[in-house]
Amino acid sequence: MADCADPKSQNVSGSNPASQRENTGAVQVNLSQAALDIFNPNYALSAVQTYNAFNSVANQMFGIDARWFRAVPQQRSKDVIFQEYTLSNVEDTPLCIRVVIPDGNFPDSKYQYDLMGLEYEIPLEIHIDKKYWEDNAGFGTAPQKKDIVYLAMPNKLYQVESAYLKRGFMEQETTWVANLRKYMPEASRREGDALKETIDMYTVSEEEIFGDAINNDVTKLVDDKQMSPFNTTERDKYKIIDPKLELISADVEFYGTIFAQGFYDLNTSQAYNAVEYKNPAGDVITKERDRAITSWIMPLTPDTAAYDLVKWPPNNGQPGKYLEPADGLTPPANYKIKIKGSRRFGMNDIFVISRPGAMNLYAKIIDDNHAAQGVYYCKIDQAVIDHLSSLSTNWESMKGYKAQLKDSITLLDGINETDTGFTVNVFANQYIKITYGSQTHISILDTKLEDYNWYGMVVNIGNTWGQYNVYVWEQHPSDVVSKLRIKFYETLLFTPEDTTVDRYTVDKSPAYITNIRLFKTTIEEEKQSIELLSYFSKDADQALILDNVDAKFRAPYISKQR
Repeated sequence: MADCADPKSQNVSGSNPASQRENTGAVQVNLSQAALDIFNPNYALSAVQTYNAFNSVANQMFGIDARWFRAVPQQRSKDVIFQEYTLSNVEDTPLCIRVVIPDGNFPDSKYQYDLMGLEYEIPLEIHIDKKYWEDNAGFGTAPQKKDIVYLAMPNKLYQVESAYLKRGFMEQETTWVANLRKYMPEASRREGDALKETIDMYTVSEEEIFGDAINNDVTKLVDDKQMSPFNTTERDKYKIIDPKLELISADVEFYGTIFAQGFYDLNTSQAYNAVEYKNPAGDVITKERDRAITSWIMPLTPDTAAYDLVKWPPNNGQPGKYLEPADGLTPPANYKIKIKGSRRFGMNDIFVISRPGAMNLYAKIIDDNHAAQGVYYCKIDQAVIDHLSSLSTNWESMKGYKAQLKDSITLLDGINETDTGFTVNVFANQYIKITYGSQTHISILDTKLEDYNWYGMVVNIGNTWGQYNVYVWEQHPSDVVSKLRIKFYETLLFTPEDTTVDRYTVDKSPAYITNIRLFKTTIEEEKQSIELLSYFSKDADQALILDNVDAKFRAPYISKQR
């Protein structure tokens, strides 16, 4: 390429860097020593000192107050492999200094929550002038990890996560930059009593705000009544189990949720009281106290035979009936029945009498003096009579009745000397009979409970609100989320009453039962499904009885080794 005639008009090109070294058309400058003295950045010490002075003044003028507790590493904890100190001691006397928030952005009060609990918005960056720091903390010291920092203005306690020395004007060390996070006690950092008192003075801890609630939750979760390793063993502190009672170890679950891992076969008990609870002993229930019973039951088909009822002859112009109401019977009997066959029954035996269709009832033998003729005087509760009469006015005369011996299913039997305790029984898979004090209430299900199906039972006694209610829950046929649905519900007026229970028992009956619980408070409907589906109750602090029917631990026999 030909050279241009005027060197000053040539274009700049990077193709030939060597040409830039030639000074063919540039201004000619001769530097002398005097010219070099006009400005030399290496002679800017006074400027640096001036900058440092202004930096320190700005720190003190615009900084916010802080209490800085230095965590001094212990020399004996030096780890030469990881090149760090593993232990540190916090100085009792804090440094009262000021720290600068970049751009004046004060710490936000927006909190974050993670698996470790409450956390401030992190990281928080603060600046401290190096000279100002050394004037307060000493020459050669530095902010370092694990230092504890209390910022008075936002009233928050932090600790230093990291710190580095920032180079500012003329690449000189001017400012410490520290990143802070929420204060967390650490085992490797020893804190004195003075620091703890200072922290308590200036801050409110999580324990102060939530401590009681946290302790209550922990108490509920580890309650000895449901967590004791001695449950269902000879050293069980809370119940006595009949030696013949079988405890079946099997999971009870709905749609993958296991809410029990064992249940009692109450039909195998040799004694009438299959399970007797030693605690509470002497439950005094006043008008100001409520109670709630929950349990899961599975009715079983009894192995006893069913017997036909014999029709009575016409009486006073009335056609003969299979269940004959009569006056003059042994009190409190109100019906007499005749059983076909040679089998004889005794007093207090309970018949379940039913026929195809809706007719289903129970009757208790009051007088068996005519058992040789198959005649028994029985009591049928008035609520049962009223229910059957509402279905059919001639229910006593219907054909096809069969009587089968079947005890009631006892959810819980609260016993005292006058039979005025607190008892809940299920008769004929349809009638829930509640005895509380001097009152008796019977809730009648629309349809019978089917044998070999699990049902969740909830009975609330509301002395404080003058009502009682009964819930029966069953597995939902399709909803895998809620898992349960209400099969039956009833609320009735109730007269508050004082009563005393000497002891609670679960009695021999044709049923499986598990998760037997007695609470000091009633359970709202929206909480019942959660309680029923919980293997361990979350309200253990409100429970008097928590029987999860834990499987008996049978350790294998290990012979003595030679």
